[in-house]
Amino acid sequence: MNLGRSFVSAVRVYGVLPNFTRATFAVYTTFWSFFVGGSSWDEYLYTAKGSQVGLLQQNDYEELGLSESSALVFDNKVPTMPLTRLRPSATFNSLAGFEENRWSGTQPFVVSVPTFIRMSRGAFPDMENVPMKSLIIRTKAGLTGSEYAELKERILRTTSSLPGFYSLDEVVESQQQIEDVSKVIEFGFICITLLAMVICSFSLITAMYANYFEHAKEIATLRALGYGSRGLFNVTFAESGCILLPASLLGIVAGWTVAITQSAQNGYFADLPSPMIFPWQTIIVVLVLTV
Repeated sequence: MNLGRSFVSAVRVYGVLPNFTRATFAVYTTFWSFFVGGSSWDEYLYTAKGSQVGLLQQNDYEELGLSESSALVFDNKVPTMPLTRLRPSATFNSLAGFEENRWSGTQPFVVSVPTFIRMSRGAFPDMENVPMKSLIIRTKAGLTGSEYAELKERILRTTSSLPGFYSLDEVVESQQQIEDVSKVIEFGFICITLLAMVICSFSLITAMYANYFEHAKEIATLRALGYGSRGLFNVTFAESGCILLPASLLGIVAGWTVAITQSAQNGYFADLPSPMIFPWQTIIVVLVLTV
């Protein structure tokens, strides 16, 4: 892909079907700017005007200094065929179903399947010859476990009879693995919190005993004035609470801030949305042990 033979950038051209957005998770698609309105972007690619445009990654858009009216020339190194000229219809930061992100060496350029065949300049004369990178299947809501297993078995049986190698990636299985790992991590952090609280309790007990013996005269004076043991206990309890609660909360806030910063950094490089998870279990454990 080049602009006026002055700025050149290598891209991978992909053709998508008009129901692409309905089959993928829209939360993983983040657009930077739109140059067209009306229908969804995948349906627009199948209109008359949409056959002359495509979706471009934001980095390539800025690197080539493009605008809405810029014409891109695509050259697939076939000297006997005419070049393809297209315009950008939208720019995106991340796109669901694609492995590339803004930091990848080669960025995707998304068009309709008819435009993809036209851009191949004779390499793929019809739809049957177009290579398929991935087929995204979104199941209907309320699918039972047995129905899902039957559907999976039918897909595996169909792909096993086709030439070439095919793999099946399940979102449900990936989510289950993530949930299992999250539970293990949560349990590990709770155990670490318990261990840290137990270790800190020895230091607290030592400090409170030292403080108690240092103020033996003051305590004796208060007892002589009629101050009961219950009141002295309340004072000691309040003092320890003023030490433990702020320290525990500051530790939680500091750890949570570091975790949010790390998650935001990973999301910035991976172009994926990160969930906001508040450590309720850890806070409950800390408050219970503190009391």
